[in-house]
Amino acid sequence: MERFIASLEQARKVVGEEISAILRALSSVDADRSAALRIREIEGWLDQEIPRLRRRNQLIQEPDLLNDWAAGPGPPGLTPGPGGGGLTAFDERALTTRALATDEGERLAETLTALGHPAPYSLGDDHDRIFDRLADRRKDADFTAGFFATLGPQGAAAALRKLNHYGGESAKEHWKTMGEALATAVARRPRTLGPAWEPESLGKMQASGLGLMLGHGRFPSGWLTEVIRPRVRKSPGDEVLARWTADLNHFLSALANNPETARALFNDLSREDLRDLFSELNREVALYTNEHDAIAFDPEAEFGRMLAAGAGVFEKRSPGPEAVRFAFNVMTTMGDLRTRADFRDPEGQPMEVAKGARIFMSMLAGAYAAEMIEGANAGDANRTQDSAFEKTTALTAGLHPKFRLSPGDTYRFIKIFADSAERMKPFDAGMGRFSRHLMDEAGAKDRGAGIKHLGNTFASLGYVSGMQFAAANEVQGKMDEYDQKMRDRLFFLLGLGVDIVGFGIGELGAAALDASGKSLALDAADELVWLMISKSMSETIDSHKDIDGTRLDELKENNRLATLGREYWIFHELKRYGFSYPVPPNDPAFGQPPITGKDGNLLPFNELAKDPKALKNLADWLIRNGSGSGDDSTVGEAATRLNNAFGGAKDNTQTNPSPLG
Repeated sequence: MERFIASLEQARKVVGEEISAILRALSSVDADRSAALRIREIEGWLDQEIPRLRRRNQLIQEPDLLNDWAAGPGPPGLTPGPGGGGLTAFDERALTTRALATDEGERLAETLTALGHPAPYSLGDDHDRIFDRLADRRKDADFTAGFFATLGPQGAAAALRKLNHYGGESAKEHWKTMGEALATAVARRPRTLGPAWEPESLGKMQASGLGLMLGHGRFPSGWLTEVIRPRVRKSPGDEVLARWTADLNHFLSALANNPETARALFNDLSREDLRDLFSELNREVALYTNEHDAIAFDPEAEFGRMLAAGAGVFEKRSPGPEAVRFAFNVMTTMGDLRTRADFRDPEGQPMEVAKGARIFMSMLAGAYAAEMIEGANAGDANRTQDSAFEKTTALTAGLHPKFRLSPGDTYRFIKIFADSAERMKPFDAGMGRFSRHLMDEAGAKDRGAGIKHLGNTFASLGYVSGMQFAAANEVQGKMDEYDQKMRDRLFFLLGLGVDIVGFGIGELGAAALDASGKSLALDAADELVWLMISKSMSETIDSHKDIDGTRLDELKENNRLATLGREYWIFHELKRYGFSYPVPPNDPAFGQPPITGKDGNLLPFNELAKDPKALKNLADWLIRNGSGSGDDSTVGEAATRLNNAFGGAKDNTQTNPSPLG
């Protein structure tokens, strides 16, 4: 086939050269050329057939487009040979060739372009049918390449403007289809798309239209980086007053969907430039909400999602070096955003992070719990050092932070999302998940013979808890409302069916489903672990007492119960790490009232806390198991010391979360 095509190409060349020479000769003697011109038809026929032969040969040469020529019935269009195996006849009509797919895409684009304006508030059936067909073929490289090559960037932008203007329930779905189809074509058939879709050409488009066009889909990182990079720049002006251009805010959704590009664009910027750029983006997304546009994204949310995605928060695998670098950059700049500078105020003023972005910062902090724990630690040798993108040695077993955060940067980052209990939830879940890991690591090292490693772990967690409380107190001011929300949240989690005997996390019942039917078990359990550690039941559930006064009125009682409640939970957890109970909780000495259920296991603390006599029996049982003995190899004394380690560290950072600023 290749030799045959080569022969035809040579024949086409000869025909072209000879017919030109013949026509010139006839013209020179003023002879009739009409008969000779018919030879041009042969030339045209060859021009048409040679590309088709090339496509057919390419199809033959690509075995991935067909099943193996092997025994069995084979794919549709294949006629089995004798015995059902070996080489078989191939019916070309059974498969769409690349050329045909490209032609079909071109015709669909022409049909879309020819459609008139639909009625207001509805795209109409014709538009829906076109976009539905594109959706069905959005993974077909040849079809999508033909579609967008014919439509062109300006035509695609016009189609999106039409979607945005007329809206309708299907507009957002059609927008998504356009982005995913374009991503397929760019990734797999860039040559077919032609020069109009090259980054240099797209740079001439308006940012708003191009940003919508790229708002969905996974594009090749190199191509998308070239498209967006020219827009990551400062506008001309005085060095002091130079502003970052606002063009970039139109591409936040594209960067969130393609985090590799975000890393390539931002990771090499200095901390000062990155802070100024993020500050400008933060200002822009807070000003322009796009709330009246049918297919526009939420700028504040996409800003936060872009930052979290760049840090690898949504990736199933462990984040790579570039994602870790991005996380470090975000965690050391987002807490230090500034308003625009002017001659009177060259540094600007502190700026709050846009509300829609804050929960994504909570997700990021929860994903990088190791770095947050080390950054909050006021008891290690790193506490006076600045943040640095370098691995650091931690005293806590199982803690291997990928970079170092200063206490100041850690505290400022927590304050971003400490304005509500709802926004703290992702951080709480991440801390709970990682706390369990650290406790298991430390428990495995101590082996029930002491609490050297567990002591370091609980102190580390205490520092974070205190810093979190201090941040919430500073941001929210009035803590009564915050405590009520935390209490309500804990009641909700427990109501899912979590077994809280000993505050351990049991199985969630079948009712523990969200509206879509997705199990809430993992997130709820992780969040509950951190609430148990950092708040303790007695700090968050006070239904056992009738006190209607202020927090100051309750402080003494809450502190007493907090100590006992956390000690109770730690006591229960220590059994998982090799400690034993010399005196069982169902011993008759503690039976009036009992502190165990019918199964002999400890009652939940919120049940015990309803009865002062039960609390006294609990305290006596802890004492009988070593509490106060001075021997931390006993479960009672180990629980007391761990509780004290946690509480002391928490008080430290709660009082002074950022001693060096």
